[in-house]
Amino acid sequence: TRRAILDAAIRVFARLGFDAASTRAIAAEADVHHALLRYHFADKDALWRAAVTQMFESQGKIFSAMQAAAPVDVRTVDGVKEMVRRFVRYSGAHPEHAQILVHEAIADSERQNWVTETFVRPNNAVLMGPMTKHSAQGALRLDDPILSATILTATSQMAFVLARQLEALYGRSIASEAFADGLADALVKVLFRD
Repeated sequence: TRRAILDAAIRVFARLGFDAASTRAIAAEADVHHALLRYHFADKDALWRAAVTQMFESQGKIFSAMQAAAPVDVRTVDGVKEMVRRFVRYSGAHPEHAQILVHEAIADSERQNWVTETFVRPNNAVLMGPMTKHSAQGALRLDDPILSATILTATSQMAFVLARQLEALYGRSIASEAFADGLADALVKVLFRD
């Protein structure tokens, strides 16, 4: 039941943001009585933090499973390219992840600071170190690895956050594995020299 509540909370917070989401809407989405939320979580903030924690833990498990199935070495340029592809594919499969982060970035909340320090910064370090090294060695098109990482993050996540708008505009399925793979390959071409 707790897992169902957290999954529902992720969907509602992604769709509405923290301020607009209500615990009653989350209970309805989870198909549980509102009192059950109060039993598991002291307040909406505690529910949000638990949901975001679950979201990042799930992301970690997904990336660990990918690494176990097909190991990559980020010390190599090809390894970083594959991590870029994996990040784009993850973003396409889980747009709720970026949607929650966008809501918090716009609100400029304490929650945004918490999620950045607790999850985003440590996750970012996994790729930033190798990108900085490969940038210094001339493998990236831009000399500034932060610009490269910003292009990666913004492009890979916002394409899926804006999927409905882009689909209406271009008449093409954005929320598909084929599009994610194409975007991943395009980003690798944009970011890397060869």
